[in-house]
Amino acid sequence: MTVDLKARSVRTLAWLGDVEFEREVRLRLVGRGDYATDRLDAVKALVVRAERQAALLAIIEPALDEDEASVVRRARNTSPRASSRSQRSTKDYRAATALEALVAHWQHGAAGGPARFAALLAPEIERAIDEALAQAGTRIRRG
Repeated sequence: MTVDLKARSVRTLAWLGDVEFEREVRLRLVGRGDYATDRLDAVKALVVRAERQAALLAIIEPALDEDEASVVRRARNTSPRASSRSQRSTKDYRAATALEALVAHWQHGAAGGPARFAALLAPEIERAIDEALAQAGTRIRRG
């Protein structure tokens, strides 16, 4: 099913991008070997949290083209939901929302989007996973 995402709100883009981003992190973690599922969840949580997503956006933002930057600006200007503000800074939440909207834009809307995702964000996700594994002290059990 194909949906014109340009006609959708930026919140809808971010909602879809949230799932796509987490899926990418999960697939990349599983690709590294077998872990206990509690460890998988702990490492995934370190990568998908708003603060880490904000940091990832800051790394890739200088390389964005105008169309991508426009998606990021629109999403960053979206007001955070009240329930989310209590646990993270508004600045990080807005940046995470922007990254998630950009991921949806790449995966489901932009011409050449998957290639842009692979070139700009995928290597940074891999580095974030490396850092999260080190932080969690998780060792890989090869399957």
